[in-house]
Amino acid sequence: MKKRTIRVYGFLTNQQGELLVALERFRDQPLVKYPGGGVEWAESHQTALKREFMEELALEIEVETCCYFNDFAVISAFDAEVQVQSFFYHVQAKDPHQLSALTTQEGWEIPEENGEVFHWVSAEALRPNRFTYAIEQAATRAWLDTTRNP
Repeated sequence: MKKRTIRVYGFLTNQQGELLVALERFRDQPLVKYPGGGVEWAESHQTALKREFMEELALEIEVETCCYFNDFAVISAFDAEVQVQSFFYHVQAKDPHQLSALTTQEGWEIPEENGEVFHWVSAEALRPNRFTYAIEQAATRAWLDTTRNP
């Protein structure tokens, strides 16, 4: 039986205009993506994104506009019976002072063990080809377009 999964991700920027990127090892595969994850049954995009940010970063957010969603078919890298559709939203921390307390790292190093770390990236240093999947690469280009042409 073929299935679909819906995923939501957040573009979170700090006061310096840097974008938060997630560096993850999942099922022993290295991934470069954005904070976020799957939408659970009967959950809205906004509720799912708020839950994911709380789980991953212990950060309360406000969900703003949808910046990008993939309108092309993508088969999951983890299950060939699943098609993935991802939505990317601009988000803001409810308390911007909490951003300086987030645990982040300086470089693009992915954890050796399954887990996730975060990295702030300036718009000038952001390259779509650093991201693992075509969806995130396209979303990165969309985010860069919105920051260059507001």
